[in-house]
Amino acid sequence: MQLTRCLSTSKPCARSVSRKLLIVRAQLDSPAVGSKVERWLKTPFDILAFGPRAGAGALLSAPERLQTLQSDFEKALELLQDPRPIEEKQTVLLKEVEETLVGFLEKGATVESDVLANVKTLLPPEAANLLNEFIPEPPNKQPDVVPVEAVDAAPQPPVTYYQADVMANQVASEMTEIKKAVSGLKTALDAVRQNTEVANTNILRLNLREARDQLARRVAEVSASTESDPSIAAATREAKILLEEVDSSFFAS
Repeated sequence: MQLTRCLSTSKPCARSVSRKLLIVRAQLDSPAVGSKVERWLKTPFDILAFGPRAGAGALLSAPERLQTLQSDFEKALELLQDPRPIEEKQTVLLKEVEETLVGFLEKGATVESDVLANVKTLLPPEAANLLNEFIPEPPNKQPDVVPVEAVDAAPQPPVTYYQADVMANQVASEMTEIKKAVSGLKTALDAVRQNTEVANTNILRLNLREARDQLARRVAEVSASTESDPSIAAATREAKILLEEVDSSFFAS
């Protein structure tokens, strides 16, 4: 019966198939809901620190969240009116909530690392090492691949963390998030510009708005202590130019 309908109405069927392929491709390209939060629940300390990290990050993000309240409300209305199935819209909403929660956790962990680094500089090396063993690095500071140490490698001196180390880590983390958001917005922008199916227009524009808001959040989250760094300043400048281009072309009031 499905084949008969496709043969009798080729254009609507083609649009339906194209839309379904677009949805499936998006689901395959994006990680499962919850995978980003799961990284923050690996160790017993992560579980104990989950609430305080998220709470501290939420407090730090409160001014920025108030500024984006209107755009968040508009995005929620667009999602409500979107023709996609309710299951897919629920997934989009859950991913948005997950992104927000992970952002809070990252900010809270940065404050935590900063405080611990200052404490360690005041402690004897033995006490600092003991603190390192008890409190692992937060998930956003841990490498994805753990290097294998040589069997005959000479013992390494104990590592002492200073304010400069924390600053370098924070700059690297913020650079990674900005570059990832810029890449996501460029991909969404190309998809809108190359789209030839009218049925996909609303979905692609919603994806573009989500990517645009994601980059705007990353730019707003740059801390005052790192915004003067040359690499952060250059990345922020590129991001703002891209945001202005998207706003003027698609979201001008």
